[in-house]
Amino acid sequence: MENLCGIPAEKLPFEFMGLCLQEPMAMVTNLLIAITCFVIYSKMKITETNFQKNWKWFYFFFGLSTFFSGFGHMFFNYTGFYGKFPTWTLGLISAFYAGKAMISLNVISPKLYKGLIRFLTLKLFVFAILAIYQKSFVFVMADAAITYLFFCMGFGIYYWRKGLTSFKYTVYAVLILIPSIFIFTLQLNPHLWFNKEDLSHVIMVTTVIFFYYGVIRLNQIDLDQLISSREIKYVNK
Repeated sequence: MENLCGIPAEKLPFEFMGLCLQEPMAMVTNLLIAITCFVIYSKMKITETNFQKNWKWFYFFFGLSTFFSGFGHMFFNYTGFYGKFPTWTLGLISAFYAGKAMISLNVISPKLYKGLIRFLTLKLFVFAILAIYQKSFVFVMADAAITYLFFCMGFGIYYWRKGLTSFKYTVYAVLILIPSIFIFTLQLNPHLWFNKEDLSHVIMVTTVIFFYYGVIRLNQIDLDQLISSREIKYVNK
């Protein structure tokens, strides 16, 4: 069934100033994420460590990504997939900084750190090229899955078990985000005015807030003790 300007009715088409627009709720929920990210970004004015700096960049780029995403949805009738490229690229960059943040605590060895940075960089470029060339969001989802499951959840569990209890919030954040994968793949649409993307966006808001808790509640004393114990271990070797 088609409606205004040949746009399917389930896309909730509407006319504004002579333009045929669609998906108004996608604009609302994307802006909700963007505002949350920019508020958190503004709260992180003073960053003393690479961990904090990388998370701050995550919020900046993820905020930009979701801001442009709302317009990509609403103006899809004019921009098509090309309107999604900025948000996909910015989303990939934000994931890069989230992954980089999780390995920037000086807890892992320098050699492993360099190897993981190369992996994150390669992942960013490969998935960006594939997403744009294939015009598919699947590659953005794959990149996010690798970053948030392996780097955020994996290293979050590792640090948590090492005594850095603030990383429980990072682990909780990823656990909250996981249902989004099934919401998209199973096409779970609660309502015409609140579809799978809108539901996922609300989940993402909760996720980025929990990430923030993990950042601000990191105990520097516990971290220094963990780093010292690692250095002593390497010296003894």
